[in-house]
Amino acid sequence: MIDNEYTDAHRLFLQASLSERFFTEAKAIEIYRKAYEATAIQDQETFTEFMTTLNTKLNSIELEFRKSHNEEDGTAVWALVNTNGDEIAQMATDYSPIEISFFRRLIELIITADDESFSVSSITALKEVVKLKTSITKSNGEILLQRFIDDKWLSISSGGRYSLSLRSILELQHYLKKEFEDYISECILCYDIVTKGQRCQVAQCKARFHHHCARRYFDSRNNKICPNCQIAWDSSNVFGDSDSINNRSRTRRSTTTRRSQRSVVDEADDDQMDQDDD
Repeated sequence: MIDNEYTDAHRLFLQASLSERFFTEAKAIEIYRKAYEATAIQDQETFTEFMTTLNTKLNSIELEFRKSHNEEDGTAVWALVNTNGDEIAQMATDYSPIEISFFRRLIELIITADDESFSVSSITALKEVVKLKTSITKSNGEILLQRFIDDKWLSISSGGRYSLSLRSILELQHYLKKEFEDYISECILCYDIVTKGQRCQVAQCKARFHHHCARRYFDSRNNKICPNCQIAWDSSNVFGDSDSINNRSRTRRSTTTRRSQRSVVDEADDDQMDQDDD
């Protein structure tokens, strides 16, 4: 009979998780199975029960395994996170106060970015080093940004823009909701924070979906209607995908330029035609 005791299998799982802290659910299940194989425990909990038992034990030391999904492809992931008051303070063991101040400023820039891009360019990020008037040089700033990426606090796009990683969204969710209430959106389907996804084309409507949640929601419906305001849903109206947004902006600017050029040519042709008529 399973009595949800904290066993050697749980201890092995926790030890294996401490170095990673962030992994896919498939990897978590693999570790869970190997932990039981190594301990030869007969009465095994299901994976869900196993994680619940772990969290019950970890609550006393302000740690918790949290489940979420990759915002881009929907892959289920687990993260070992801190659960106490100011989550950013947990970085103090790895970063100096100056470095944490820089990270706080990056969070602010990312969350409050224009048009819900939820990202910041590398140039802007490095300019903040100077603005903060710290001892961090530009070259050290570049090293620190890479460290934030390596430690899974930040992600960087192919276009060189920084955004919050899933680790930051999971571990700092209370801080983000408290400090940036007017900027943070929750997915209308799963209610998790969403920084990359689809949005209603009506400016005043607050309906937001993760890409994978949008697929799951609309694939079961004949008509793609916003569940909030009942307006037709346009899946190409995305946010947070900074590279795609930038590409669309460049395309719009290029199209506008071509139209302007055609207008000049057309006007010249019209003038020539008028002269010919005369």
